[in-house]
Formats: sequence, structure tokens, C-alpha cells
Amino acid sequence: MQFFAIILSLIAFLGSHTPAPAWVAYADDASITYQGRWDDSTVTSPWCGWQGSSVSINFDGTAIAMGVIVENDNEWFKVIIDGDIFNAKKVEVSSKNSWQAVILAHGLTAGTHHIEVVKETNNNEHMTFLGFAGIDGAGPLAPPLPHSRRIAFYGDSNLAGNSLEHEENNGWIGYRGCTNTLAGITARRFDAAYQNCSISGAKIGDLNNWYDRVNPSDENTQWSFSNWVPDVVVINIGANDIYSYSESRIRTRYNNLLDDMRVTYPNAHIVMANGRGWDKDEPADYIEDVVAQRNDPNMSAVIFPWVFEQWHGCETDHSGMADLVSEHIATVMGWTASPTDVMTGFGRGGNVANGSFEESAPFGGFGWRYGVNKPGVHRLYAPAIAQDGEYFVGVLSGGSIQQANPCQPGQTVTVNLWLRSRHATGAALADITLDFRNQEMYTAPLSSNSFTLLARPTWTNHTVTAIAPVGADPIFHTRLTIAPNGQSEVAIDNVTMTIN
Repeated sequence: MQFFAIILSLIAFLGSHTPAPAWVAYADDASITYQGRWDDSTVTSPWCGWQGSSVSINFDGTAIAMGVIVENDNEWFKVIIDGDIFNAKKVEVSSKNSWQAVILAHGLTAGTHHIEVVKETNNNEHMTFLGFAGIDGAGPLAPPLPHSRRIAFYGDSNLAGNSLEHEENNGWIGYRGCTNTLAGITARRFDAAYQNCSISGAKIGDLNNWYDRVNPSDENTQWSFSNWVPDVVVINIGANDIYSYSESRIRTRYNNLLDDMRVTYPNAHIVMANGRGWDKDEPADYIEDVVAQRNDPNMSAVIFPWVFEQWHGCETDHSGMADLVSEHIATVMGWTASPTDVMTGFGRGGNVANGSFEESAPFGGFGWRYGVNKPGVHRLYAPAIAQDGEYFVGVLSGGSIQQANPCQPGQTVTVNLWLRSRHATGAALADITLDFRNQEMYTAPLSSNSFTLLARPTWTNHTVTAIAPVGADPIFHTRLTIAPNGQSEVAIDNVTMTIN
């Protein structure tokens, strides 16, 4: 029996010679809750293909394992214990096409716990779940009440969570994720069950082809939409179409997609979400018009700024997008959103995000980008010497931090910040740059303003100001960059920005 081996692996891992009686919850146990798209035609071995699909259980015990079969050599799961998103761990399962026991948690406090295991990777292949097992405690408990709300998400690589856990657009599969994407965060804010059917590189027409599958790469695995009916459908796609199709063709493709979606989801509120700042004449510039022309009262659009520049969004960016999408859903549905559980990297009201560096995301980022491969950038815990709060950022020679925020032509941008030399004696220099950019990525700024400031051994306050240019090429955002000058080493804290 496979689960006997799972239990033995737990015992061996824990070094227990006299374990308490083991408990097993097979895949068809009523105590197990499934979320996402699952094929349960074989109830003892259900399988899923899409990221965000999960299994969960309430149990009594101090250790738990699961049995799985993965189709891909590198499958990653997020293990969330007792709802603790910040401290959730990722585990890799890498033995292809063979069942295996995966230790999920051990050394828990005695008593009751909830565990959720989320398929994080969007690799277009599926995993089979066999069940949970433990070596002590009462084992499975009654499941929580089902979610009363449901949201379906469809999109391309950004919504699929590419480089979710890396600030510099690293495509390694271990940096991909789903739990802390726009989809996962938004769903949690409404206590909603969700599906995330998103594929890297997808164009609008591609979505028409695979949105009805259980396994995105297999057209023979059809999903039954009657089994799971969402209240809201969020679609974030179109950025990959702009280099292949004209605006008129993209509009047609959007309408074809929305025709299909409305037939599939006759009663759901459909939200077209798009980010502006990808390129000139991008779909975000006219998706609101596409929606308005359909005269569908149960369809709307929400636009967010692509302020993470030329990269895929990481967790802090996804939280910022989730802020805007959640606010929109709350308005159109009359729902109330709970506070986010992942810090946002989007500045609001003209200010920067996390200017005192007090917050961090689960993967470690703190809402600023670091240049290439994070050279010499450290978020430091030092309550005794921080200028504001308990943290500040130190940047060594060759490093930099930067953050982009929306800005309009003619607006005045004022940045106030505190600087200090990283050393107890001697001064240092810091370069502060305010770039103004259009919607087009991978281009030079339309205007750049640089200032070299003195950083003393004690904290010193500085203010710099620049005006966004007015011209035929409109400004979309400003990018604030802070870097040591030359061989200097500087500390940075309490950065604020106003835009008027």
C-alpha cells in the first residue's frame, strides 16, 4: 500500500521509534477540500493541470505528508499552514511519473491545524493527488464551510505568475507562483474560491482555444462549466497581441473572446483588466471602449499602471494590481474587500510605496527594484539607528534602488528623503534621478533630472524637485532611482514623494 510507505517516510524523517497510530485521508475523503480545476473521474486519484489548484484539510496532529504523482520534472507547491501566507514554504517535487511521499510539515504544536497545498507552477502538465497521512493526533477533521463567492481568472504570463518571486524577470520555474498573484490575492481579499487559467505568451485568440480545458495542453480534457459557476470573471490578456495585430484586429479578437465568455458565463460579471505602460497604442488604451460598445451592464473594465516597467510583476506588483482590481470588484459587485495580506509595491496618491522600508513581501522583496541582480542592496533591521521605524536600506557601490509611479505631463514631482553614509566617519555621495517616461518600454526617458546629494555620518534630510515635460509624446510615469555616487556607500530611509 502506497500510504504505508508515506507513513514510514514520515516516521523515518522524524526519527520516531514509537509513533502514535497513523491516520490516512485518501483523496476521496470527505474531509479534503479541492479548489481550482480538478478531474475527479477517478475519485481516488484526482488530477489538476492549472496553477492555483489546491487541496486542503483540517487535521489534528503535529506532522503531515501527502502522496502525489507529477508529470513534470519540476513541480512546485506552496504549503500554507493555518492561513499564514507570509511564512508559507515552497516544496519541489521532481520525480517524474512516479508516486512519492512529500513531507509537508512537522514539529507543529499539538492540536488542530489547517493545511493548504497549492500547485504553484504553470508548466502545462498535471499532478495527481493521492491523499494525506500523519503519524499522530486524531487526524482528519470536518472541512471548513465552502466559499460563498467564486472568481475565475484568465490571462497570459503576468497573471500566470512568471517571475513572481524574483524582481528582475527571472523565468526559472522555481520563481513562478500563483498564491500571491493578482488572482490569489484578490480571491483571498473576498474570501472567494478561484481558478487561474493563464498561460505564458498567450494571445487573445489562444484563450479562446484552451479556456475550457482541465489540462491546458490537452484538448481532450474538457472542463464542465456547470460544475463550478463563478460570480466574477477577470480577464487580463492582450499585451502579447500588439506586435502581431492592428488595433482593429485586436478589437475584433476581444469581441470574439467576450462572445464566447458571455455564452459560457451568462450571469457572471466579466471584468476586462489591463495594464497601461506596455507600449504605445496598447489594448489598455481602448479596452474600456470595447467594453462600452457591447452595452452589457454586467461587463466592465479596470485599468492599472504597468509601473513595474519592462518586467513581469513580482509579489509586490501583483498586490498593487490586486488593490485596483479588488476596489473595482467591490464597486460593481457590492462586496467588501478585506485588507491585503501581501504588501503593495504601487504608490498611491502620488507617493512612493514603502518609503520607510518597513514592509516586505513573503519572497523578500520590499516594493522597490534593485537594478540588475540586486548588487549591493540590503534591507537592514536596525531599530536603534533607522531614521524612521525599524528598517532602512543600504546600497553599496554599483547598486541602486528604483521605483516607478504614474505621472502626467506638466506635473511637479517632489521627493523628500533621508540619507546617511554607511560608515561612522566620512561623507558619501548619492545620485538621485527622476526620469519621465511614456508608455513605451525599453526606451530612453523623455526627460531625465539628476541630483548629487551629500550623505553625512548622521541622517540628513534632502528634497529634490522636477517637472514632467509637456509635449507631443505624453508622460506616463516617473521613475525614481537612488544610487551611490562612485565608490560611496549610502543608507536610505523615509522616502516620500508628492505629485502636483
